[in-house]
Amino acid sequence: MRDRIALVRLNHELGIWHRAWRVPVIWWRDDDAREPTWQLDRLLESRSGLPLTLAVIPDVDPTPLANRLSSVSGVTVAQHGIHHTNHLPPGGPRSEFPPEAAQAAINSAVAAGRARLVAAGLPPLIFVPPWNEASDRLIEAIKAAKYDTYSVGVTGKARDGLKHIGAQVDILRWKGTPKFRGRYRILNALRRQLEARRGMGAFEEPIGILTHHLVHDAEAWSFINWFVAFSRNRFDWRGLTELCQAQPIADNQLFPVRIGKAVRSQTPR
Repeated sequence: MRDRIALVRLNHELGIWHRAWRVPVIWWRDDDAREPTWQLDRLLESRSGLPLTLAVIPDVDPTPLANRLSSVSGVTVAQHGIHHTNHLPPGGPRSEFPPEAAQAAINSAVAAGRARLVAAGLPPLIFVPPWNEASDRLIEAIKAAKYDTYSVGVTGKARDGLKHIGAQVDILRWKGTPKFRGRYRILNALRRQLEARRGMGAFEEPIGILTHHLVHDAEAWSFINWFVAFSRNRFDWRGLTELCQAQPIADNQLFPVRIGKAVRSQTPR
């Protein structure tokens, strides 16, 4: 019953957008890819042609992954940290770099990870920090590696000259063993993102769906199949290349335009 209520509320919000001649922008980020796996094959099949961004950890030879993706269209790559191993004490914030790491060493590690992906034929468009880390020293390293965009979750924002594209709706719960978050929570989270954009006139601000193919349970896979079919004609699905070319929204401030009055962005599609 709760799931049905959440779906009704989401469809009601989408109806408001539709009556205002607006289609919400959405994109898909999947984290923690390293190499070809059956889970990756299932993810690529489940997307049913929708654009997908793989956040790749560059700590192994990425050539097999590049070979797997060479015949796949609509998939872009992001750099997902360096090795995705925490070097801070357990129970608190997490980071790939210990407190004593020099800025030059952090810069070098981020740049080396990018170079490894580029050399394998997987040029990353953006940087995705593991655990949504956005410390000053990591931001500095991202810029030093010549990225102009990064991506974290709900709290992310443009900063220090870096644009930001958020992945706000995670389909998994991370307390204990990762498992499906539940359709009720996911649909409500998506609706709240839509309401916030509509309230501030930010009709071109993309909403990010976040998945982690390696740890999906059966319910997560089932939801993905359902959501791909549900969302295909209700959202404007865009790839990362297109989003990176879009007009940046400074510091994640949303446009104060009244619904029904704004003109659709003229950014090339």
